[in-house]
Amino acid sequence: MPTPSLIVGLRLGGKKAAVFGDGPIAASRAVFALDAGADVVLYTGSVPESLSKWTDRGRVTAVPAAKYAASDISQFSVVFVATNAYGAQDIARDAHAAGVPVNVAGDGELSDFALMPTYRGASGLQIAVTTNGVAPRAASRLLREIVDKLPSDLEPQLVQVEQLAQVARTAELERAKVLASMDTSQSDNEVSQSATAADTPALRSTPSSVAEGPEFLDLATLRTSATQVTQDTDVATASAYVAHALSDLCFVYAAREQTLGAAALAWTRRAEKNAYGEWVSALRMETRLGAGHAAWGALAGGSRVAAIASAESLPYMAPVLAQLAARRQPIVVHAAAQSLDDASCVRSDVAGVFAALHSRAVVLASASAQEAHDVAAVAHAVAAAAQVPVVHVTSGALDANDTNCVHVLSHSQLAAFVADVAATQLEPAEAVQRALSQFHAVSGRTYRSLEYSGSSDAETVFVALGAAAASAQAALPSIMQESRAGVLNVRALRPWDHAELVRSLPASVRRVVVLSATDGADALLADVSVAALISGAAHIGVCGESVLDASDADIANTMRTALGLDTVSEETEAEAEVEAEAKAEETPAIATPDASLDTALALAKRLAFPEAYATQLTARPDERTFAVKVSSLRRMTPDSYDRNIIHIEFDTRNTGLTYEIGDALGVYGSNDAQEVRDFCAAYGVDEDVLVTAVKDGRSQTRTVYAWLAHTLDVFGRPSKKFYSALAAFATDAAEAEKLEWLTTPEGAIEFKGRVADTVTYADILLEFASARPPITHLVDLIAPIKPRHYSIASSARMHPGSVHLCVVTVHWPTSRGPRAGQCTRFLDALNIGDAVTVSVKPSVMKLPPLDAQPVIMAGLGTGMAPFRAFIEERAMRKLEGIDVGPMTLYFGSRHRAMEYLYGEEFEAYHADGLLTNLRLAFSRDQKDKVYIQHKMRDDAELLADGLLANEGCFYLCGPTWPASDVKDAMVHAFTSHGGVKPTEASKVIEELKESDRYILEVY
Repeated sequence: MPTPSLIVGLRLGGKKAAVFGDGPIAASRAVFALDAGADVVLYTGSVPESLSKWTDRGRVTAVPAAKYAASDISQFSVVFVATNAYGAQDIARDAHAAGVPVNVAGDGELSDFALMPTYRGASGLQIAVTTNGVAPRAASRLLREIVDKLPSDLEPQLVQVEQLAQVARTAELERAKVLASMDTSQSDNEVSQSATAADTPALRSTPSSVAEGPEFLDLATLRTSATQVTQDTDVATASAYVAHALSDLCFVYAAREQTLGAAALAWTRRAEKNAYGEWVSALRMETRLGAGHAAWGALAGGSRVAAIASAESLPYMAPVLAQLAARRQPIVVHAAAQSLDDASCVRSDVAGVFAALHSRAVVLASASAQEAHDVAAVAHAVAAAAQVPVVHVTSGALDANDTNCVHVLSHSQLAAFVADVAATQLEPAEAVQRALSQFHAVSGRTYRSLEYSGSSDAETVFVALGAAAASAQAALPSIMQESRAGVLNVRALRPWDHAELVRSLPASVRRVVVLSATDGADALLADVSVAALISGAAHIGVCGESVLDASDADIANTMRTALGLDTVSEETEAEAEVEAEAKAEETPAIATPDASLDTALALAKRLAFPEAYATQLTARPDERTFAVKVSSLRRMTPDSYDRNIIHIEFDTRNTGLTYEIGDALGVYGSNDAQEVRDFCAAYGVDEDVLVTAVKDGRSQTRTVYAWLAHTLDVFGRPSKKFYSALAAFATDAAEAEKLEWLTTPEGAIEFKGRVADTVTYADILLEFASARPPITHLVDLIAPIKPRHYSIASSARMHPGSVHLCVVTVHWPTSRGPRAGQCTRFLDALNIGDAVTVSVKPSVMKLPPLDAQPVIMAGLGTGMAPFRAFIEERAMRKLEGIDVGPMTLYFGSRHRAMEYLYGEEFEAYHADGLLTNLRLAFSRDQKDKVYIQHKMRDDAELLADGLLANEGCFYLCGPTWPASDVKDAMVHAFTSHGGVKPTEASKVIEELKESDRYILEVY
C-alpha cells in the first residue's frame, strides 16, 4: 500500500538534471527538466530525435551510458531514471547517498518523488493525485473522477471566503489605526484645509449641500481585490472612482449643476481611503474667474490632485491650466460635457471643453461608463508621466446617468498601472501612447488616440468625439450595408497630430464629415480641416454637421443624409405596419403582399409545374451553399474544463465544395428544435402550416417550423425597429405604450439593459402577450439567421474530400437563464452523419506566393485554426519534394494541460523540422502571465531576420486585444535588429500590410 505523499516543488532554473535511458520516457523526463529551466545530461545509448534541437543549443549533453560513474551524481539537483536497463537500483542508491532526489519510472520504492497529474482551477485551487509512481494512469483517472465531482460553485465560494476573511482582517486593522490616530488625523485635516483656503478665496466654508448618497461602488472589495471587479455604475461615478483612488485632494467645480461630484463627496464623508491607503478630501468649490488656483497650494505641498468639473466650468479654469502646463504640474480634470440651460435643465455641452485646448493640457475623451473608468485611469497615468494637466472629457447629458456593467480596476491595479507608466518621464504624446499600451496589458481593453472602424475602402468618413463618436459607431453596421463609410473616433484631442489623422484614414477617402456637438465654432472641425491641408491630403473635402443634443437615431439619420441614403423613421414604419394589417383584415386572407399561407394545393402546383412557377428545391436560395455531413466530432479540452473547444470534420465528397488555404467556412446553424416547438406552442401557431414569403426577390415556401428553426433568428437580439413595429400589433394600450416608450430617449436605459441581457425576439413576443403578429408578418419582422464564419483548419491537399473546423462554444448568464451562442450550440449538438448547410468565404489569410518565403504565425486559442492548415499545406509540398521556407508558430492559451490545441501535431511537425520554431505561451501556468507578445519580444532577432532580411510574411489570428502589443514587439524587433529607426518602424509595418506581408484577422 503506497505511503502518504507530500507535495513538493523543485526549483531547477539554472541547475543540472540527469536523465538515464532512451526512448519516449527519457525524452519526456528531459523535456520536463528543460521546461523547468534546467540543463540536462542524458546518459543514453541514442539521443531521441525530439531532443536533437536541445542538443544543438547546448541544453542537452549526451553521455554514453557506460561512462556513468557514481561520483557524477553530486553535480546534479535531480535524477530521472527512465528504464532499468542501466541499473536503476545502483543509480538510485548513488543518488540517495549523495542526497540528490531521484525518480525511477514505474518504481515507487526506489523513487524519492513521483510526477503527479495535477488539476489547476481558475481561482488557484489545485488538486494532485499520486500513487507514488506505481500506477500513473490510475492516478490520472482518479484525478479526472475527483474533478468531475467537484461542485460547480466550489471555486467561487472559496474565493468569497478568502475575500471575506481579508476584508475582516483589514477592517480590524483599520479600526485600530483610526481609534489611535483620530485626534491627530482631525488636527491634520483642519490644518490642510486651512492652508488650502488661505490660497483660495473660492473655497466654500459651508458643508456640501449634497445629502448622504448611496454606496455608488463597492470600495471595500476594490480595496482588497487584486483583479478587476464587475460592478454596475454610471459615467460620473466611474470617473469619480478613479479620481478618488488616485488623488489626495479632489476639487469639485460643478457651476450650477449641484449633483456633479456626489460620489467623491460622499466617499470623503465616509472617510474612504484611496489606493495609497490615505484619506481623500473632496471639496466643493465655487466656479468663477480664476477657478483652479486651489490646485497651486495642493501641488506645492506634494499632493496628488484631481478635479471634477462641468464643461461650463472649464473656461474659468483654462488660465490656471495653462500656467500649470507651463510649469509641468500634474492635475487631472474630469470634465462632464454638460451644463445647465436657462431653464435649469441639463444639456450636452462640448463647447466649454474646447476652452481647454489652448491651455497645452492633454485632452482625452470617453463615452460610456466603461470608457469613463478606463480613460480616467489613462489620464492619471499620463499626468504622472508627463507632469502636465490632463482634461478627461466624459459623455454628455443623454448618456451621463445610464447605468451599465463596468469592469473596474482594483486599487492595487490602478496604483501599479500609474507607477509603471510614470516610471520614466515622457513628453505628453509619448505618455499618451505608453499609457494606452500599458492599460491594455493591465485590463485587456484596447484604446488608441485615433480609432478607425468601418470599410477599408470607405469614401466618406465621419469624425467625432466622445458620445457622438459612440453613436456614430453604433449606426455604422447598418449604414455599411448600403454605403462604403467609416467612423474615426477621436480619443486624444490634444496633443494633436495632423499627419496621424490622415494616416488613420483609408487611402480611398474623398470626404470627411465632422459631427459637431456644438452650436458655434467647432475646434475639432478646424483641426481636421487644417490636417487635410498641411498633410498632403488636400483632395479630401472636409465639412461639418451639427449633432448638438442629438439622439442615437438623429445621429444615424444625419450620417445617412450626408451619404445620400434614405433616413430611417421608426414612426413611419410602424404606421405602415398598422395600415398593412388593417388592409389584411378587410380581405379573407390575413397575409401581407410579401408573405402568404399556402394550401397543400398551392404547394402541389409549384412542385408539379416547376418551370411555370420557377420552383427550386434548395436549402438557401439566396446564395451558393453546400450540404455536407459530419464525419468526425470530438471535444479537445477536458470535460472538467470551463472552455469547450471542439474539432469537427465534414465530408465534402460529391458536394462540389472546394476551398483554398485560408478560406473560412460559413455555417448555417439552426435554432434548437425543442425551443422552437416550445415557442410555437406558447405563441399559439401550428408548426406544420406552410408559409410562402418573398425574400431577396425569390418566393420561398417553408413550414412554420422550418422558418423558425432554420431561417429566422427568433432567438436573436432585435433592434428598436422591431419594438416599434410590434407596438402596432398590441391590442393592450399599456403594452403598446411600453413598446413605443422603449424606443425613445426616455426608455434608453431599459432598452440598453435588455440588449445587455440578451433579450430575444421570442422573449419579447411572449412578454407582450397582446401583440400577436400573424406568422406571415413574423417572416418579415424577424431578421434572418446569418452564417457564422470559422477559419478552416485543414489543407484540402492533405485531407481530400474533407474540411475541418476548430470552434469554442459560447455560453453566458442572463437574468432569464443561461444563453448559448446560436451556431456554436448547434455545432456542439451535432452527431456523426448529420447534414449541415455551409458556404465558403475567401479570406486574407493566404500563404505567401513563394514556397521559400518564411512564415511567422501567431494564434490565440482557436485563432490558430488557419495556421494548422498552413502547416499541413507546406507539409504536403515538402512531401512532393518542394523546398519550403522556415515556419514559426506562436501559440497562446490559458493552460497547457487544458487547451494546447493540436499540440501533438505541432510537436511532431516541430520534431520533423517543418515547423522550425514553436513558441508556446500559456498565460496562467505560472504566477506572472506570459502572452505571445512576450515570446515575440524575446525573438526580436528572429522576427527581424524573417520579415525584413528574408521577406517573410507575418499573420495574427484571434481576439483583437493583443494586436497593439504584437505590433510593439515587431517595432522592437525592427529597431533593435533590423536597422530601422524608431520613427520609421510604424511606416515599415504599414508597408508590410500593403504588400500582404503583415496580415491580421482579429475579432
